[in-house]
Amino acid sequence: MDNAQVIKEPILSFGESQIIFHENDGYVPPEQSANVLFNFMKNLDYLKLILTDKAMVPRYYEETLNYLNIVNIKSIAFPMTCFCDIHLNKLVPHMSFYGHFGIGLNKEWGIKKGIQPIHYINVESHLKHDFSRIFEYALNLSAEEKSGLNNEYDDFLLTNLLYMKPLNGKMLRNEKYEERNFHDEREWRYIPKLSESSTDLPLLVPPEQLNPKAYNIYSNGLRRCQDLWLKLDYKNIKYLIVKGEEDRKELISFIETEISAETIEKHILISKILVFDELKEDW
Repeated sequence: MDNAQVIKEPILSFGESQIIFHENDGYVPPEQSANVLFNFMKNLDYLKLILTDKAMVPRYYEETLNYLNIVNIKSIAFPMTCFCDIHLNKLVPHMSFYGHFGIGLNKEWGIKKGIQPIHYINVESHLKHDFSRIFEYALNLSAEEKSGLNNEYDDFLLTNLLYMKPLNGKMLRNEKYEERNFHDEREWRYIPKLSESSTDLPLLVPPEQLNPKAYNIYSNGLRRCQDLWLKLDYKNIKYLIVKGEEDRKELISFIETEISAETIEKHILISKILVFDELKEDW
């Protein structure tokens, strides 16, 4: 052949532009975003439970959908575990809202587990208007029209909806709604695949049960379904964050006496503990 380049990877063409899909690309460490996924909580006991279970158990959370302007659907609730992709030196506002206890997990591990960065939507964009129009169209299809391939389209639209959020909006937190700049959170989500488990828990909480009490009941049901948990190994942990020095002492004692692991593994876990009250002085 002449000097023409032979390209074996699949190619998708848009006019004069081409996207080449490479198979089995390895993990490329980020240079500007964090290389860790953080999850924060209000209570040290929740962090202890993660270490005991070697897993994070998803919970049902409510998401408001007013930004999509879909008739008769103002909010939904579904199970998820959320993470932020924020550098350590910019975590203070995030922790002040979500809690001073946290776990930081290797981002490469998270990617392999299927944890997905969410899609932030500008409510003035063509993307938002097109999605709202198609989603509402799908809702109004007849039973006959919702057969075969159309069911797959519905699944695709719903999956996209579960990984979407507006740039700004209201969030239900501690049984009240608060205004948030969601884009600041750089959120990634793990949503368990309920359809592949033996549970009869719903992916979406029924509309008539959209209230905090129901979310807690369904979340407690997830705790009984270990195949829906986000499993982890201690080697996947990069940081354990506690609020103060007394919390560090308590967590060290817990790891030494309550965790089932080799002594060296316990020592490595203890070495990963960071104290928020000390760190914030240098941030």
